[in-house]
Amino acid sequence: MRILRNILLYFARTVGAFRVAQFLTRNRLRILCYHGFSVSDEYQVLPHMFMRASTFERRLRILQRRRIPVIRLDEAVQRLKAERISSSETVITIDDGWSSTLRIGVPLLERYGFPACVYATTEHLGGASEVFNLVLHYMIHRSPHKSLVLTGLHADIDGVYDLRRDRQHTAVSLILAFEKAIPVHADRQRLLPTIASAMGMNLPEVLRDERFSLLTREQMRDLAARGFDIELHSHRHRLPDQDFESVAAEIERNREELEPILGKTPTHFCFPSGQYSSQHVNWLTRLKIESATTCDPGLNGPGSCLMLLKRALDSDCVSDITFEAEVSGFRELARTLRLRIMRGHANAVQSQPGHPTL
Repeated sequence: MRILRNILLYFARTVGAFRVAQFLTRNRLRILCYHGFSVSDEYQVLPHMFMRASTFERRLRILQRRRIPVIRLDEAVQRLKAERISSSETVITIDDGWSSTLRIGVPLLERYGFPACVYATTEHLGGASEVFNLVLHYMIHRSPHKSLVLTGLHADIDGVYDLRRDRQHTAVSLILAFEKAIPVHADRQRLLPTIASAMGMNLPEVLRDERFSLLTREQMRDLAARGFDIELHSHRHRLPDQDFESVAAEIERNREELEPILGKTPTHFCFPSGQYSSQHVNWLTRLKIESATTCDPGLNGPGSCLMLLKRALDSDCVSDITFEAEVSGFRELARTLRLRIMRGHANAVQSQPGHPTL
């Protein structure tokens, strides 16, 4: 199906459909979403999280070839509010603040003269910068063992895990178990040497070149000094939805950590993991947030809610032609057409004799 879809997309581009789509959607803002960049083989295990430099450069080349202007987030938000998006303007956003962003992503962006916005979490600034969940996920997939025996960690975690079958399921289950049993990230990080030993893994090798690390304060300052924006992503990469006070505490702590690093107050936000509730829109406005991005696919046209901006999530397993179909607006038109067909079908079914109506 993927091969067939790509063939159809190549045909659509050949006959000029991409060019037409880009013209028809020229007044809609594109926002692209990336995460980390692959130092070694991370992209093979976590392709949605880590992208190879070669893949990222092809993306930038496509934007350049299609003459799509890449602009800063703040400028894009102001243009969107004033309904002055006119040339398929695009924003590049990079979530979480991985160290590989500075090492791999930034030099490529500078080569093409493209700005970008990094949404950064800050909990790690008080300790080790390795992200436990991704390190654990990687080690489970790369462990040479057929089973994993964990002892002395926690009563809800200790046990024998079969690695001969679905390692992805094992990774997800263990990550959730660790988060529930040991909620403090620093406490989980201290267990990594023990877990690596149980898996037959060399932890220093796993962590080499900061491939699973987040930006330090010094690296953030370097990034900002080079002209890249750093904005809010919550302190602990989570956003409560039960009450305003909990949301305010998470965002204000994130802001307080970033302000002395940046020398200014960050005012744009990205929902962690793209998860949000209806009440967040009002709460973010009360916290003087100017815009917030989701992981909902699509483009942003006149009248779009600035607190629920849509993005295109790019990854290493997305083909170049699929990416080009997205930034040209072709996939947006296809989504709109599909939605209209589904609504038309639903209306036709409801209008049939004997069909119950509400």
